[in-house]
Amino acid sequence: MTSQSDMVAEYEKLVELEEQYTERIQTCIKLLGDAFNIIAAKAGALSMDSVKEATYYLHSTEIELNHVLYYIRLEKSILTNQLEIETKLNKPKHSSGGDGIVLKKRSVRL
Repeated sequence: MTSQSDMVAEYEKLVELEEQYTERIQTCIKLLGDAFNIIAAKAGALSMDSVKEATYYLHSTEIELNHVLYYIRLEKSILTNQLEIETKLNKPKHSSGGDGIVLKKRSVRL
């Protein structure tokens, strides 16, 4: 069985991964937007096959990153639930309050 401190450490790791993947996705979105602006301005001077291939790879990368981010968020949610259950199980019946674990709830939106 995993200890509560191990679960908290894993949760913090997932928070960091979520931030990293969100930043990478935002970069892909920005690069795609920039590519579309370049295409709109200079389409006649560019090889359309190369342009389509390049934008396809950017978009594919964004999709892959979103797929990984989905699993990170899923694992984080499951771990949050496990920590909440563990905290309730370990909480003394006559507690004065203030016990438990405080998780960093950094919700990252795209």
